[in-house]
Amino acid sequence: MLAYFPQVYPGELLYSVLARYHRHMGAPSSIQSMESLYGHRLVVASVDLPGHLQSLVDRLPPGSGWTVDRVIEELTLFPYYTAFQPPGVVNRVRAAMRNGVTNGMLLRLGIAAFRAGHVTQLRFCPACLTEMEKCPGEPYWRRDHQLPGVLVCPTHGCPLKASAVSLTGFGRHIYVAATKRSCPNDSPDLVAGNDYLLLTKLERLAGASRALLEKPGPIRTTQEWSKHYRGALLRSGLTLSSGRLDQRRLEQAFFENYAGVLRLLPELTVGAFRPGPWLTAMSRKHRHAFHPFQHVLLQDFLDRQLRIDVPFGDGPWECPNPLAPHRSRLTISEVRIHRNHGHLVGVFACKCGYIYTRSLFLERQVLGPPRFQAYGPLLAPALREAVDSGISLRSVARRLELDPKTVVKLAVELGIGTRWKTPPGYCSAASCVGRTTASHRRVPPVSRRSASPHFRRDWDVVDREAGIKILLATLHLLTQEPPVRITRSQIERTTWNRGWLAKRAGKLPHAMGCLRDVVESVDQFQERRTRHIIREMDRAGEPLAAWRVLRRAGLTSAREHLVQTLLAEHFETPWVATA
Repeated sequence: MLAYFPQVYPGELLYSVLARYHRHMGAPSSIQSMESLYGHRLVVASVDLPGHLQSLVDRLPPGSGWTVDRVIEELTLFPYYTAFQPPGVVNRVRAAMRNGVTNGMLLRLGIAAFRAGHVTQLRFCPACLTEMEKCPGEPYWRRDHQLPGVLVCPTHGCPLKASAVSLTGFGRHIYVAATKRSCPNDSPDLVAGNDYLLLTKLERLAGASRALLEKPGPIRTTQEWSKHYRGALLRSGLTLSSGRLDQRRLEQAFFENYAGVLRLLPELTVGAFRPGPWLTAMSRKHRHAFHPFQHVLLQDFLDRQLRIDVPFGDGPWECPNPLAPHRSRLTISEVRIHRNHGHLVGVFACKCGYIYTRSLFLERQVLGPPRFQAYGPLLAPALREAVDSGISLRSVARRLELDPKTVVKLAVELGIGTRWKTPPGYCSAASCVGRTTASHRRVPPVSRRSASPHFRRDWDVVDREAGIKILLATLHLLTQEPPVRITRSQIERTTWNRGWLAKRAGKLPHAMGCLRDVVESVDQFQERRTRHIIREMDRAGEPLAAWRVLRRAGLTSAREHLVQTLLAEHFETPWVATA
C-alpha cells in the first residue's frame, strides 16, 4: 500500500501523475518506482493505453476515490481510441488494461496501421505551462495534448510544441515528468506560420478531439456508423441519387475545406495532398477500423456541410396530406436528396405513406412547389367512399388537391370502378378483366401529333442540327475530368434521350457520319485517359514510372508498351525506365 500518491490535476495524463510520483519520491531509478506502484519491476510506461491498472489501484492510499474504471476513463486515452469501436472490442481493451499487458493493443484496434496512429513525442502548450506554474505550481502532461491530429492547444488555440521527451528514445520503463528541461521554450512548433484561418480550423478539430476524449458518446457498431455517415452525406446533397454518393464532389469539397490540415498530416493523404482512400471507404460500408481522427475530420466536415449547405432547410418538415389528421404538422424528420439535370430533388416521405418532392434549381436558387408522388394507405378508403357517395370528379380532386386526370389514374391503379372518364393510356377495371390479374395493363397512348394532317418535319434541317449538336456534345465530353469515353449513348444522354439517334438513324445520314467520326473505341479511350493521368501525375510531382501509371489507369500489364510509349512522348525521350 502506498503511503503517498500525487494529487491528480485537471486534464492530467496517468503517465504524468506517475512521472510526478517518481520525481516527488526521489527514487534513484524508475524500476524502484515501478515496484512501488505496481508490485512489478518491468511494467511498460505507456502514454495511451497502460496495463496492470488493477494492481496500481489496489496499492493506492485508502480514500483516494480512484477505481480502475475511473482511471481508465479519466486518466488514459482509452475513450478516444475506443470511441468508434464495436462493444466487443471496447470490452476486450478495458479488460486488458485492467489486468493484462496492452502491448499490441493498437494493432488490435486497427490504429497501428496508420503512420500517425499515436504520439511518439510528448507535446506541451507554452501558455498552459505558464498557467500551471502559477497554479497548481508545477507543470504536467495534459491528455488532450497527446491526441493524434491535435496540433494546437484546444484551450488557447496556439500551436503545440514538441517536447524533448521521445517515447522511442527513452527506456520503456521510464517515466519523464514535465519540467523546464523537458519542455524548453525554444522547442519547435508543430504548426509553422501564423495562418489565422488554418489555426482556427485546427483549434476546432482539437476541440472536437478533446470532446471525444471526455464524452465519447454512445457505442455503435460498424454497420451503425456506416448508416450514420451515409445518411448525413445524403442530407448534405453530396449524392447522385438516393443510393449513390458523388465521390468526386465529396473529395473535392473535403479537400477545399481541409487542404491546409492535410498538408500538415501527410499520412492522411495520397498524392498531391489529396484525401486518401479512407474518405471513400468511410462513406461506404465500413469493413475495417478507421482512425478516430479520421472520424473527427469527417464529422466536422459533415457538420459544416449540413449547417451551411442544407438545400431544403432544417427539419422536421410538414406533411401536406389532406387526408391525414396531422396535416401541416412537422412530422417528416428525414429527406432523401438526389440530383436531376442541374437541380436538387428532395423526396419527403411521411409515416402516413404520403410522399412528395420539391426541386431546388441551383442556377436561380429557386425552390419549387411540392409535387405529389404517392398517397399511401389513406387514399383507397377515401376514394371508395367518395365514389360510393356519388361525389363528382372535380369535387374529389379538390378534396385530394390533385387534378382530375390524376384522380382517375389513381382510381384505375387501385382497381376502384368509377363512372368517370378514363384518361388515354389506361384501361378501365372492367375492360381489363381477362387480360391481366396482377395489375392493369398500360395501353400505348394515342399520339396527338399523328392526328394532325398538316404536321411535316424537315429532316434535312434536323440532320444538320443533329450533326452540330453531336460535335458540341463531343467537345463538352472532352473537357470532363476524369475523362469519359465518347460513345453514342453518352452523346445521346448529353444532348437528347438515350436511343434518340438510333431510332432516327435512317433519316439522319449526316449526323450518323459525324457520330462515326467522334465515337471512341476502347483502345482510343484508354490512350486518351492514360495521357490525362500522366499529365496529372506530372503536375502533382508523383514519380512517373510505367507501373504506377498502369495502376492509376486500371490497365493490365498487357498495355505496358502503350504506357511506355506515351511516357516517352510526354518527356520527348525515346525511352522511360519502368523501375
